[in-house]
Amino acid sequence: MYDEDKKIEELNNKLPMLKKIVESLIFKGVDVKHDFHVAKSRYPYILMQFYLELDKMYKGSPIYDEKYKNVTNEIEMKVNDVIKYTGLGITEVGQYYTYTEMEYIDEVVKDCKDDLINILTMEYKIPYHLLEEYNITIQLNYTPDYASDTKILAYCESLGRSGMGTDSRFMERGVSCNKLIEIVDIIFDKNGVKDSGFEYSNCMCEKCM
Repeated sequence: MYDEDKKIEELNNKLPMLKKIVESLIFKGVDVKHDFHVAKSRYPYILMQFYLELDKMYKGSPIYDEKYKNVTNEIEMKVNDVIKYTGLGITEVGQYYTYTEMEYIDEVVKDCKDDLINILTMEYKIPYHLLEEYNITIQLNYTPDYASDTKILAYCESLGRSGMGTDSRFMERGVSCNKLIEIVDIIFDKNGVKDSGFEYSNCMCEKCM
């Protein structure tokens, strides 16, 4: 018979070892804010809460820290690799990510989005409602469960919906899917995204480059 109290005790006993291994093998002396504790649910598990400071991972920001960036890159995969040294199973450990210190990146993303909107509406005369219709945007993407999903993302739906060609309302103004990809590429280069070392994706027309 499953004994919840015994399971909680077992996890609490393994918690110090998990923390020590993560701090020594992954953090390596770098200050990554974190909190590990046993979550008491129907099936108790160790919750590893990480607080990632995004501006420290973005070259060009005032608080950029190369060591911090190297440690936090692919952190969830590294954690999964070291769990085995604690005797814990993958289902006995959960990871959760909270993102802080992102003022600089937010400003860069805003500048990129403003550039994209201005180029399309002013230079190519694309009506703003068409940008909304196809969800044309540049944004900072992140999720609490997968740190590897954190990136600057340029995205819009496939022009024409069906995937067969480009909406004539864009084409008659000289904008195809390839042109959108090219425009975003130039914007990312201009705003330093390409040189930042931060993850980014150009997924205009749902074609991730």
